[in-house]
Amino acid sequence: MNREQWRPFLKLWSEEWIVRHDPERDAPLDDEVVRDSWLGFAPATPDEVTAAEARLGRTLPPSLREFLLATNGWRDAGCFIYRLAGTSELAWLAETEDSSWIEAYSDTEFADEDEGEEPEGEILARSLRLSLEGDAAVMLLDPKDIDERGEWAGYWLASWSGMGPERFDSFYDLMYDQYSRFHRLRRPEAETRDR
Repeated sequence: MNREQWRPFLKLWSEEWIVRHDPERDAPLDDEVVRDSWLGFAPATPDEVTAAEARLGRTLPPSLREFLLATNGWRDAGCFIYRLAGTSELAWLAETEDSSWIEAYSDTEFADEDEGEEPEGEILARSLRLSLEGDAAVMLLDPKDIDERGEWAGYWLASWSGMGPERFDSFYDLMYDQYSRFHRLRRPEAETRDR
């Protein structure tokens, strides 16, 4: 998905999120979110994306690069992730204050190693943290699990789910899942509600 495709999808998501915002349950919306009907921020510049890649030591996967060129960060990526990182905030999970996720999932038994599944702690230890704030939930990308398009596998993990990390084929698939979860939980009045 390129930035021209990201923009209409994210605009629709923003409009539906604002319509379903519940002031009694949700954090207040920023004034600019309401004014612009946009949960995102200004687009990152190509130089900002390149600088992030240099700092991280890796070329970012295509769907994340194009997302950042459409919006340099994101608010409310579903009902349990409150903020996604922009170019200057992307970091390896192991190097952040959220590194406790690695230890917490190093001794879990969700992975079936007999079936060739890798232990969760190993995946988390090398992952790129996407989410900055959440309800005991985190979104990640795995730079070792790369498909033929250069997309990194994405993961959604919530400590309260009772499950291990949920894998997605790409950052786009991870984001689309968060959008779908929002629809299932909030059922926004929109043409996409029943699809």
